[in-house]
Amino acid sequence: MLETLERLDPEIARQQGIALHALLQHLGRVPRTDWDIVLDRAMPVLLPDAPDLADSVRQKAVAILTRPELAGIFGANSRAEVPFLMTATRRDKPVKLAGRIDRIVVTDDSVTVIDYKSDANVPAVPTEVPPHYLMQLGLYALVARQLFPGKTVNAQILWTAMESLMNLPQDLLQHSVSDFTMG
Repeated sequence: MLETLERLDPEIARQQGIALHALLQHLGRVPRTDWDIVLDRAMPVLLPDAPDLADSVRQKAVAILTRPELAGIFGANSRAEVPFLMTATRRDKPVKLAGRIDRIVVTDDSVTVIDYKSDANVPAVPTEVPPHYLMQLGLYALVARQLFPGKTVNAQILWTAMESLMNLPQDLLQHSVSDFTMG
């Protein structure tokens, strides 16, 4: 299990999160039989200042990628680290929205945007998710609606500490970005 982030130096915690993101982004594209080789090479590069955390990050990535209930978000219909740059309006002022969606899954009729969060304390219900996370996912949903018109858009958080997905209700997301419009 990953070290509790609140017990780590902030920079080491940041590196740990980046390492896990990188593994979740790339490892799923590698044949399972080659994971150990790739992980052996990747961990010293990803965590040069915290080699003692390499095993826990490695184990967490493998655990997440091999959970049957998470297979769909790492499947053939998914893409990692999807960049975007769009113009929007917030309170009648133009703003640029730029970012990178951790994971996006596109099917014939829907799009799901997923963000990875490595918080040590995972909210029990969506209404307890920090407002800035809701706004982030709400903006991702707005972007996805522009990129995939006509498809139902869903948003989820992958809580890496719990290795679980949390679906975020549409009304909660819409409320979090109610002062934004896409044009």
